[in-house]
Amino acid sequence: MTEEVIQLAASQGIWALLSIILIFYILRAQENRDEKQDAREAEYQKIILALTDRLEVTNQILDQLSDIKHRMNTVIK
Repeated sequence: MTEEVIQLAASQGIWALLSIILIFYILRAQENRDEKQDAREAEYQKIILALTDRLEVTNQILDQLSDIKHRMNTVIK
């Protein structure tokens, strides 16, 4: 298929051939960018999950401190 397209473009002139080559180059470059973007998104997801876990721990600590403060205020009164 690719060879047929290149032969057809070659019969139409050098500019058609260069246009076809440029299109294939752009498609390959876009595939590479897409792969890199997918890898970045996976890393971002890992970071978000780690931060979510840390936030949950922080919220648990805050809840426990609030409970301790409430108990201390009850004992003091």
